[in-house]
Amino acid sequence: MANDCYFEMKIKGTRRDCEAWVKRMMYSSEPNHFHRVYSADVYDYIVNGDENWQMFICGECAWSLFACSQNNMADSEDLFAINTKELNLVMEAYSSEPGFGFQEHYIYDHGECKVSEEVDYAEYYYAEDEFDSFDDFKAEFSLPASLTEDDLDDGVYRVGGYKRWVYSF
Repeated sequence: MANDCYFEMKIKGTRRDCEAWVKRMMYSSEPNHFHRVYSADVYDYIVNGDENWQMFICGECAWSLFACSQNNMADSEDLFAINTKELNLVMEAYSSEPGFGFQEHYIYDHGECKVSEEVDYAEYYYAEDEFDSFDDFKAEFSLPASLTEDDLDDGVYRVGGYKRWVYSF
């Protein structure tokens, strides 16, 4: 069973091409479809006529965006490159996979990869019923002694990763 990878992305192009991208993310019957994408939901968009759309998409996929964007792992055909070129799109994406400890960042511009990077990332969940004390939680994961419960975000302590997912276009 694959670890789930959460992602968010922004694409820019015509309405038709943006909608085609979303279909390729979700349906294996589409040409150059992405692999093992479990969800790809458009949560916002900006429209300046049919020719200038920007869509914001979030979802989950298996393992990583890199793994889901490879048409065939044996020959490493890059579906981000193929689809942004074919659909005349610009795409930027961030992902998070704390199970294996990384986040990804990609930018593709009409088939050309501008950014492809990965950084270390970890999440530590604190549940009061699982630990005798907050100090026990810190000791279990060798977390900084100076860490306080106020440093947690909804019970989670994050280490590494991208501090903010900010799109460049």
